[in-house]
Amino acid sequence: MIYDDIRNAARYGILPHMEALRAFIQKNDCLNLPNGELEILGRDLFVRTAEYDTGPAEEKKFEAHQIYADLQWVVQGAESMGVSISGERRVLIPYDGRADIHFFEEPEESFEVQVGAGQFTVFFPGELHKPGCWIRGVSGRVKKLVFKIRMGDSF
Repeated sequence: MIYDDIRNAARYGILPHMEALRAFIQKNDCLNLPNGELEILGRDLFVRTAEYDTGPAEEKKFEAHQIYADLQWVVQGAESMGVSISGERRVLIPYDGRADIHFFEEPEESFEVQVGAGQFTVFFPGELHKPGCWIRGVSGRVKKLVFKIRMGDSF
């Protein structure tokens, strides 16, 4: 997992397609991108744009992917993201290969990361994360871009 400010994205050139991702950010008015999905380098790098209200962590599910890393950039607003890096993983909803996602029961050990405007996280394949949670019981409006970075055929 990585947590940083988007201005420091150049530090992570080791990630596939980071130059194309950074060029996309520099070329586009990301705050005003419509909700939906845009391909940048075909299915090797694409972005999903969403605007939503954060909600209670109890109503969210931990998820993980096998093929793609998520670079989740909060463009506007703030949210809390649950993260678990250890402990037993109990599958709640089995892996969906078309969507590259599976969901897990609440792990015994987890922590929260508060991600504000201009900050991003990277979750690599296999890393449990639970985005979209409110901060201190207060819902807020978030605009977020989730860049899907192909890491391989499976983790």
